[in-house]
Amino acid sequence: MSERQRVYRDADGVRRTLIWDDEDPDAVTVRTEQDVEPILDSVERDRAIMRHDGVNKLLARIPVAIYERAVLEQWDEGDWGKWLNSSEAAPFRIWRGYV
Repeated sequence: MSERQRVYRDADGVRRTLIWDDEDPDAVTVRTEQDVEPILDSVERDRAIMRHDGVNKLLARIPVAIYERAVLEQWDEGDWGKWLNSSEAAPFRIWRGYV
């Protein structure tokens, strides 16, 4: 087995790497990496300064890998609500009410 990797995009804080094996070239994986510290910093800042008493609320800032997972798994509104209410989403939530 000869696994190969190639970074095909590294921009805007997101790095995508294509991974494949020469013995099975039709099976390809894309690894997405993102430094979430800037997102977490902005979430913490916005939790402190944003008002959450209006009709429209900024719920969260979602990392690219989560968005891509949602697209791949074809999440609907219920799936998004489930994820947003989960402990996995808690660090990215700005408004902490129930979705």
